[in-house]
Amino acid sequence: MKLERLLDMTKCLLIDEGSTGRRHLEQMLSGLGMETSLSAGADDALKFCNDNSPDVVMVSAGTRGLTPRDLVKRLRYNARGKPPVVFLYAEKADTEMFGQTILEGAADVLMMPFDRDLLHFKLRQAGVID
Repeated sequence: MKLERLLDMTKCLLIDEGSTGRRHLEQMLSGLGMETSLSAGADDALKFCNDNSPDVVMVSAGTRGLTPRDLVKRLRYNARGKPPVVFLYAEKADTEMFGQTILEGAADVLMMPFDRDLLHFKLRQAGVID
């Protein structure tokens, strides 16, 4: 039974070079039954996605290497099969960046701090978890 559960886990890539909320977000994702991997920047994240095809990608608005909009665009373009569901999260509001990222294909934007209930709701809304 445990092996079946591990095989069915939703794979999530968390792209964040070390914001104050990264550890907390990683714990929330794991608590929701996700297998979470970490990446510090866009280049590493793109390589990881090409090799591992995560179901979900959580991107910090402060990710180095590419703008969130360009990162979402590349993730969707490079996806083998079904592209990952991408969420952007930020500590400061930037409506122009948020809008561009959503238009490029991100599922939603979350403003920090957010709690486990909101994260669970957004992941359910996007069809990632039940």
